[in-house]
Amino acid sequence: MDIVICNNIKKTFGKGATAVQALRGVNLTVKKGEIFLLMGPSGSGKTTLLSVIAGILTQTEGDCVIGGIDLNHMPDYEKTLYRGKHIGFVFQIFNLIPMLTSAENVAVPLILNKWDMKRALEKSKQLLSDVGIADKIDAYPVQLSGGQQQRVAIARAMIHQPDLIVCDEPTSFLDHATGMKVMELLRDIVQKMGSTLIVVTHDPRITEFGQRIVHLEDGRIIETRIN
Repeated sequence: MDIVICNNIKKTFGKGATAVQALRGVNLTVKKGEIFLLMGPSGSGKTTLLSVIAGILTQTEGDCVIGGIDLNHMPDYEKTLYRGKHIGFVFQIFNLIPMLTSAENVAVPLILNKWDMKRALEKSKQLLSDVGIADKIDAYPVQLSGGQQQRVAIARAMIHQPDLIVCDEPTSFLDHATGMKVMELLRDIVQKMGSTLIVVTHDPRITEFGQRIVHLEDGRIIETRIN
């Protein structure tokens, strides 16, 4: 079953002489449960395509269907609700809330989905234990290393058991050993949950984790490889 279907996706920023065509007719599918890598140099359109798939950006042309839903033709309120229930995000900059503890940061998606605080924090603490930082549940982001912040961000993306998890350069600020551990953690958790994982990266060290790897260049897919 395909959870992501992109047909002839084009995205243009700006108009007239200053217009920039970031995506130039991208066609791809991602299967349920797949670990899918989007690779390519800076400016190739990777993050733009990920943002379209996640419903953060609306394409200029083409169709993008996620779990049978055409997100980018939904009203903004419904789109936000859908993303909050069905999509988890791990951003390149972790976007942790500085005045919240690790446990509170991870609990945010459940609170937005109307869980009571006590239940949300109980589940958050359990997931932080699962990702190996049970001793940091009461720490604030400034008290955490980059690798620890990344684990908090991953736990937050997964706590509501989304159908689709999207990651933008999850290893870019990490040394090799920590980056590999983060990818192993992502792989193990998505396989346990049955989620689909899409990772944008230009890090060749993590290609072994992708079941399918798509290379973009200048807004187009130039190569698809199956591991």
